[in-house]
Amino acid sequence: MAEPEIQTPPAWKAGGSAYGAGLTLDAAKKMLEAGEKEAEKQGVPMATAIVDAGGNLLAFHRMDNAALFSIQIAMDKAFTAAFGKQATGNYARLYQSGILVPLFFHERWITFPGGFPIISKGVVLGGIGVSGGTIEDVFVARAALAAGGFSVDEVDAFLAQMQAMGKE
Repeated sequence: MAEPEIQTPPAWKAGGSAYGAGLTLDAAKKMLEAGEKEAEKQGVPMATAIVDAGGNLLAFHRMDNAALFSIQIAMDKAFTAAFGKQATGNYARLYQSGILVPLFFHERWITFPGGFPIISKGVVLGGIGVSGGTIEDVFVARAALAAGGFSVDEVDAFLAQMQAMGKE
C-alpha cells in the first residue's frame, strides 16, 4: 500500500513537544501590547487571545472596531494551537484531505491561520490566537510571540509554506 501524502503531524509523534507550565500574565500582557502595535501597523483591528497549556484563557484583548466574530475565533485559534501543538493553518490541508475529519467534531477546533502554540525550549506552554484579518493575523501573532520571548519557528515555517504556495 502506498504511503499517504499527508501524515501524522510531527508535533503529535513521540518525542514531539511536551506540555508545560510557566506562561505568566506578565508575559501575556507584553505579547498583547506588541500584537496591538503590529495590528495597527497592518491596519487591521484585531482580537487576540492567549491560553495556557490546558486551553484556559489567560489574557484577551480586542481592539476598538475589531470585527465581533473575531472574539470567539481568536479564543478558538489559541485553544486549537495549544491542544494541537501546531499552527492552526496547518489543519486546513489535513481537514480537506479527509484524514482528520473525525477530529473536527470538537466545536472549538479551527483551521484558519492565526493560531500558534506558545513554545519555550521545546515545551508547549499555551497558545495564541489572533483574528480580524487574514494573513495579517499571522504577522500579529509573530510580533506577540517575539515580544514574549517565545519561539517564532512555527510562524516562520507557516509563512514559508504560504510563500511556497504563492499565497503570501
